[in-house]
Amino acid sequence: MQCRGRKNAEVKLKILFVYQVASFWPSWDSLYRNCMEDDAIEVKLFRIGGEQGDHAQMDHSEDFLIKNGIPYEEFTYEKVMAFNPVYMIYQTPYDKGHRPVETWTARFRSKGIRICYIPYGIEISDTEESRYKHFLLSVVLNAFAVFVLSDEMRAEYEKHCVNAKAVRAYGLPRFDMLLEPRGLPESYRDKVKGRKIVLWKLHFPKVFIENGVKKQATPDLDEYIKFLDYIKKAQDLFFIFMPHPKFADSTIDAELLPKAQYLLNELQKIENVYIDMDDDYRASLVNAKAIIIDRSAIMVEAGVKNVPVLYMYNENYREPMIKPIQNLLDSYYQGTIADDMIRFCEKVRNGEDDNFEIRKKTFNKCVPYLDGKSAGRIKAYLMDAAETDMETGMVSEIPKNSRIVFFGAGYIGMFCLDSMEKKLEIVAFADNDKTKWNKSYMGYPVVSPEMIKQLQFDYLVLASDKYYREIYFQICSLGIPMEKVVNFDHFIVLTQRWSG
Repeated sequence: MQCRGRKNAEVKLKILFVYQVASFWPSWDSLYRNCMEDDAIEVKLFRIGGEQGDHAQMDHSEDFLIKNGIPYEEFTYEKVMAFNPVYMIYQTPYDKGHRPVETWTARFRSKGIRICYIPYGIEISDTEESRYKHFLLSVVLNAFAVFVLSDEMRAEYEKHCVNAKAVRAYGLPRFDMLLEPRGLPESYRDKVKGRKIVLWKLHFPKVFIENGVKKQATPDLDEYIKFLDYIKKAQDLFFIFMPHPKFADSTIDAELLPKAQYLLNELQKIENVYIDMDDDYRASLVNAKAIIIDRSAIMVEAGVKNVPVLYMYNENYREPMIKPIQNLLDSYYQGTIADDMIRFCEKVRNGEDDNFEIRKKTFNKCVPYLDGKSAGRIKAYLMDAAETDMETGMVSEIPKNSRIVFFGAGYIGMFCLDSMEKKLEIVAFADNDKTKWNKSYMGYPVVSPEMIKQLQFDYLVLASDKYYREIYFQICSLGIPMEKVVNFDHFIVLTQRWSG
């Protein structure tokens, strides 16, 4: 399938923004405005609503658009095809989990529409799970263009992403808007009373299992609770507490939920605290005279104004970070307990900042495109790239009765079978796990990868997510023609009744 280039420069370039989460709006705000103000571009914004997705983050998405006077339509396939955009810019990278199959990027990429993605956060963590979420989700794999922070970040994609050729380092639009002056919001303007503002930005309490042991990736909530006594006494400081939308959500770890709720409830009672739950965090960020953060993409944005920053982490687990991000964190003050937070705030009260120069130098290296022009660079690229044709490299259809082999005898393979609405012949599953060989999965035989070449099949479905990169190169080494290989998301799209 070919992506057709725009041959008539007098025809407006059509760009469709695909929106779901209000709090992610800053990630593309300046690009959206830049495109809206350009007479050579026709812009539409479609909202994906419905029951699927992360309710804590998506439930107020429509209210945000209405409040800010942003024109929008509800997303339908028919509307997309009638608009016929050259580009679709998706706001989140999670096709599976965030939205219904009929809205997935593979469906529109296969129709010749160019998929673009601007990270809604910044790629910070360097764990196995994080690498998968940064570099191997279907939106990134289907993208014509992924726009990133810097050349250093692009190098991370080159190490981990099989679609690294799509990555462009033009800077992120989220930083453009942080350079604009913003007054204090009316919601707490009168409460500040001239006091120094300390922004306290928290991720939701995050746990994970490693070698059968539960570990916490975020700071100890008991230390945060201890810090409350200091806040009450430090009446010359004004604290803006900005929790993640899921901070006290029922989806977090059951043992941590009561502590998170207690912290939130107690902060509501303190005079020199404002709890900022607004979808747009930028006014609080740029007006802060000091910032306390833990695991959050805002840890990078915290360096924009070069105010003192304290990075809090769990003393029992130090989350590995991508190198340019770790370098930036090393230039911040660091802490694990309430006493570290108190010492930091005392420095702020006294106007002390020993890390000023090193923090400024490191931030400028980490964020080299802090000139307010990232959106302009991205728009210019989209305008230029629209003039060229390109092949999608995708199978356009899977006919009925096609013979299918799934590489991956796990939950993704099961998901493919459960989602399949066309009549197809399932030949076998292949898997790297030797304990599964010569057994059956979902009623079908499981074979070793080396056996695939001996099977009669029309399409090989890459039915894995976290091991996608390894299996992709393994398939290449087996000499299987890539025109017969289909990723699981594309397979699901092509085997729906509406796919024909």
